[in-house]
Amino acid sequence: MVDASLVLDVIVAVSIAAGAFFAVIELRDLKRDRRTELMLQASAHVATREFMDAFCKIWRIDATDARKLEEQVSYSELCLVAEYFDALAYLVSEGLVDKRIVGYFSYDFVWKKMSPWILAERRASNSPEMWVNLEDLARLQAKGAV
Repeated sequence: MVDASLVLDVIVAVSIAAGAFFAVIELRDLKRDRRTELMLQASAHVATREFMDAFCKIWRIDATDARKLEEQVSYSELCLVAEYFDALAYLVSEGLVDKRIVGYFSYDFVWKKMSPWILAERRASNSPEMWVNLEDLARLQAKGAV
């Protein structure tokens, strides 16, 4: 004769294991859905007229120092572009966005264009960590690690 408490213990153990298994499956799906949502939000941000205008100005500029950059592109436009690329670089560094996704765009190029201004802003605001994710991803891309 089988003890009822033993049967109940087995049922509870199997239920816990099954619950954990399904929780892991749900978390994986949630992570994939969240990554997709993050990329859609990033794409929507880039698709705005304000961002594209700011980015195109920076793209076309031949400036070697912060002052020349600010003469041709407004402070808010520079911040807009720096914040976007820094945020996306942070998502990559945290593994929330696949590194291959940023491979289509050169962070190294953005850093070369904006670094005089970013470095000047860091000194002026006494914030050495400002837009550091952008800088880190640019260096990794320049080395071919991304």
